[in-house]
Amino acid sequence: MHRHFLITLTGLTAATFVVACGDSTTGRQTSRPGITDPSFTLASGFASTLLARGNAGSFHIQSKADGFDVEIKAKDNTDIAVSNIVVAAGGNSGWHSHPGPVLVIVKTGSITFYHAPDCVPVVHNAGSVFIELGGVVGLAQNEGATAATSTATFFAPRGAPLRIDQPAPGGNCPS
Repeated sequence: MHRHFLITLTGLTAATFVVACGDSTTGRQTSRPGITDPSFTLASGFASTLLARGNAGSFHIQSKADGFDVEIKAKDNTDIAVSNIVVAAGGNSGWHSHPGPVLVIVKTGSITFYHAPDCVPVVHNAGSVFIELGGVVGLAQNEGATAATSTATFFAPRGAPLRIDQPAPGGNCPS
């Protein structure tokens, strides 16, 4: 039996923002709307403990042993991080995304994951694995009666945050 596994990480476009400060205000500046509070959702009953983070640079790993074929490839400078996550009964991660893929192993309990914008619930029970793709907005929720635990392996650009808070997508998605 031959199996093949491939992960390819490619570059992200970086944006640069410049902010200028001054002591005076022009008529044009006063007519602009003010800064508003972010509309991000907060996690509730969700704790992530970073175990380790290191830089692997760019890499291309091919491993073939006894018919098991795995390939992992990162074209850009890549950090790899591992976290333990505990989600209390009824808790959730808040809406978020990641700059790269995240491999999640559910150790105990179950995690229901919602991807925006359709928000179809997908249940992942203990012993299963799910993957969050970079840039995809989602919410992990424990709809069970006991705490759920998992371990997450993150692939991210060097020095980038592992999590990016996002606003709730609305519609039929949990808030």
